[in-house]
Amino acid sequence: MTSQIPTQPATAAEYLPLAFGFALHQIGAAVSSLGILAAVAERPRTAEELIEVTGAHPRSLRRLLHAAVKAGLLALDGDGYRATAVAAHFGPLSDMHAAPPVWRAWEVLEESVRTGRSAFDIANGAPLFDHFKTDPKLAATFHAAMTGGSDVQSPAIVDHFDFSRFEHAVDVGGGRGTLLAAVLGANTGLRGTVFDTANGVVETAGVLAEAGLQSRCGITVGSFFEFVPAGGDVYLLKNILHDWNDEESVRILGNIREVLPEGGRVVVFSSVLSEGGADEDPADALGAAISDIEMLVMTTGRERTLAEYRALFEAAGLELTAATPLPCPYQYHALEAAPAAS
Repeated sequence: MTSQIPTQPATAAEYLPLAFGFALHQIGAAVSSLGILAAVAERPRTAEELIEVTGAHPRSLRRLLHAAVKAGLLALDGDGYRATAVAAHFGPLSDMHAAPPVWRAWEVLEESVRTGRSAFDIANGAPLFDHFKTDPKLAATFHAAMTGGSDVQSPAIVDHFDFSRFEHAVDVGGGRGTLLAAVLGANTGLRGTVFDTANGVVETAGVLAEAGLQSRCGITVGSFFEFVPAGGDVYLLKNILHDWNDEESVRILGNIREVLPEGGRVVVFSSVLSEGGADEDPADALGAAISDIEMLVMTTGRERTLAEYRALFEAAGLELTAATPLPCPYQYHALEAAPAAS
């Protein structure tokens, strides 16, 4: 019988992220949730200062700080701890993934793969967005995490997509309004509407007010499965369709098609899985693949290839007219669709 042990063992750099990725994440999440990242954002802090700030067990906190340095999340300059560049990616997103309902969902990934059901639903007895109705803390953390994603993606969207062609943008599932605030800020002749559920727009008015956009941007509350507000000539869907299966996605797009004027456009901002992978960046491709599994765990949706997006558009009476890669992680694209020719 031949041995299955490789002749060249994997290095620690190769196996640690796979074997102990969960531990690395929780180290980062604990550093964030304890308030350490917020504390060192002002200036480097000694261990003694961080013990005082957090109120944590002294020896245990020192052990966490040591691990965070070795993981590359913190750096130690003399006696002071400071955040590294990668620390900017922790905060609401890591807090969301460390939340017990989300942690439980990842525990049942195998059952999700075996059955095709959302792991979150299996683990928590309700789909993610239904769960938010009884868990406002997780809902708030989720929307904060989505805002963090917008902070990375919005500048690329504003710089590389031409909004000057349009008069009124409707951000479908727009949440706190971060994307639309950036778009309107860069396009002074454009008006807008943020459309989302009641728990999605809790903080939207404040975001728009801070940006000075109250007179140019309204808020409409509702479910995109029931209707989409009329009046726009461009409808934006950023990181929305990947949350929903094909039938649900076509329903969302169909509701937009019902109110889309002649000459109007639908623009989906999302990761796009490569077909074949000949020219893909390995890190970007891995990020998109992980995002696809996260959709399996958290939602009924998935990441899709360009051909799969084209099929969704066609099923909703739309035609894909442009697919523009954006300088964002994880093979991010702007997918523009117009009403299909009759």
